[in-house]
Amino acid sequence: MNTWAFFALLGIGTGAMYGAFSMSVIITYRGSGVINFAVGALAMIPAMVFAELRRSGDLVLPLVFVPRRWSLGEPLGLWSAALLAMVVGLAVAAFVFATVIRSLRSAPPITMLVATVGVTLILQALAVKNFGNSNVRSPGILPDDVVTLFGRPMPVDRFYLLGTVVLLGAGVVAVYRGTRFGIATRAAFLNEKGAILLGLEPARLGLYNWLFASALAGTAGIIGSSLGGVSPFNFSLFVVPAFAAALGARLKSVPIALALAVGIGAFEAVAVHLVAQRSVPTFFQGGISTLVPFAAIVVALMVVGSRLPNRGAILELAQVPVVISRPHPAVWVAAIAAASLVLSSGDATVRFAAMQTLVITTLLMSIGLLTGLVGQVSLAQLSLAGVCAFLLSRLDTSLGFPLAPIVAVFITVVVGTLVSIPALRVRGVQFAILSFSLAVVVDDLLFRSPTFVGRGGLAEVEAPSIFGVDVGIFGGDGFPSTRFGFLLLAAALVCAGLMVGVRSGPLGRRFLAVRANERAAAASGIDVARTKVIGAALSSFVAAVAGVMIAYKSTTLTGAGLSAQDGLALLALAYLGGIGSLGGAVVGGILAPSGLFTVAILGGGSSIDQFLLTGVGLVLVAVKFPEGVAGSWTMLLRARRRSLERSRNAAGPNRDDDRLIVFDANPR
Repeated sequence: MNTWAFFALLGIGTGAMYGAFSMSVIITYRGSGVINFAVGALAMIPAMVFAELRRSGDLVLPLVFVPRRWSLGEPLGLWSAALLAMVVGLAVAAFVFATVIRSLRSAPPITMLVATVGVTLILQALAVKNFGNSNVRSPGILPDDVVTLFGRPMPVDRFYLLGTVVLLGAGVVAVYRGTRFGIATRAAFLNEKGAILLGLEPARLGLYNWLFASALAGTAGIIGSSLGGVSPFNFSLFVVPAFAAALGARLKSVPIALALAVGIGAFEAVAVHLVAQRSVPTFFQGGISTLVPFAAIVVALMVVGSRLPNRGAILELAQVPVVISRPHPAVWVAAIAAASLVLSSGDATVRFAAMQTLVITTLLMSIGLLTGLVGQVSLAQLSLAGVCAFLLSRLDTSLGFPLAPIVAVFITVVVGTLVSIPALRVRGVQFAILSFSLAVVVDDLLFRSPTFVGRGGLAEVEAPSIFGVDVGIFGGDGFPSTRFGFLLLAAALVCAGLMVGVRSGPLGRRFLAVRANERAAAASGIDVARTKVIGAALSSFVAAVAGVMIAYKSTTLTGAGLSAQDGLALLALAYLGGIGSLGGAVVGGILAPSGLFTVAILGGGSSIDQFLLTGVGLVLVAVKFPEGVAGSWTMLLRARRRSLERSRNAAGPNRDDDRLIVFDANPR
């Protein structure tokens, strides 16, 4: 018992970090209505600036194309480095709010969500370019004394960190309960229109709350940089337990969120100890600690899901349009001919890029089915594809082709459907939180488990054969095999046909009705829960097919490229191309890193530069073209028609009749 208590106390420092991030999530949500996936990235920037100032005395700014490293002569002291780092962090936060968040105040909740995902990708890419990809640790901030608890040495910095975060939490409660700013924020959250009538400015309040939340997360990040260090990616994974605590507190109570976060940190430390002592089955030794926040999120959604506040509810009608018409047969013929031509190219690099495009396009169709049509923002589709790929590697030796991929796809569909059940009472960004935490669990627990992956972390996949003909990527016609390329094309076309058939049929209309307004859909006789489950099953099927494609393309699986962070980038591509449309999935696949556009047009390039461009493109699309690249032309045509109609109305019925007759003759 004493051992468990010791390790639980050892985890309160990490729990305190989770608590600071959860408080930042709550402040941002109640101040600006945004579920901020970028809270970890916004905390990472001042933390890395601080660490560099303390280590080398260089001020490094998260910029590109301009001088961004300025030598200040010698390493700075604690307070001067912290102050300068916070100034940089708040400047970045203010820029993000002014250029992204403020522009999306009237946007659909999904658009605001993916915009923060884009901000995360941008800040992570800038951090890698400016600070490197390694973990940076600054000189100690908190006392480094050690005391003896339960017969073991315990660092006291954990207690100091917890005390600091508790004081910050008390300050947050005091500000929002006892100051005019806090009362105004609460009033704007409860009734924004009423607050405007009282003379309040919700946009300005949103900025102040955004900066306040960023300062809170940045303070925790700076302190945390001297404990476990900071890298461009580790704080972004802290958002999972932070979201778990915030959801448990109903995105409302700071004290409850802090208590839950500390509890999650303590349970994680105990789980790590159990793994170290081999007190859990081998299957769970890859990352059992990640199950704790995931379980907390599931419990929160099951218990208080229906009572979670939804400030974005007034924006439910403002959905990203989805085209439900079938593509013209000529479009299908042209697309298949173009794909066949590229897959038959004599350039092996172009052929491989085309295969990568087909795989990513299939994954994006999976996201389009669930996120674009049903309205459930999923960040776990890549993880489901990875699950199917590893299942195929385990089944391949005993079942062979084609039975092994069929069974792997079936199991993945069952898993994806079961996982969606806890989220039947919620939607949108809350489902995104659940799916992202699932992606983290799958990455840490399954993809690193020797039982699931295989010894050495490598999984081999046998090449498929049809009637004795090798159609694998190393087939007889050279690498990458053209025959294998056409096999991928056939799989992608099956998924495309499924997506188009669903989208243009009665089921697609039920999906869109649930996406637009669940209560209205239920009132019209649609079984909302059943519709969501069907959407999850269909999207899991497409993701599983993509997983089979990944397995046969890679032949050796390691889990690389299947992480939760890669899932964020995949959602960015889906939204960049155009969420919910087949054309958007194709465009996203072409624009993907290692895809046709990158390889054939840009000639390759740094992966981190591609990461940065993806984030920038996502933010630009979210702000200016919410229908994505594929729908931007339609948006421009609609805008032109509206402009011409306004001009016609202003001109009157007797002016420029010829031009008006031509305009009226065109179908809208």
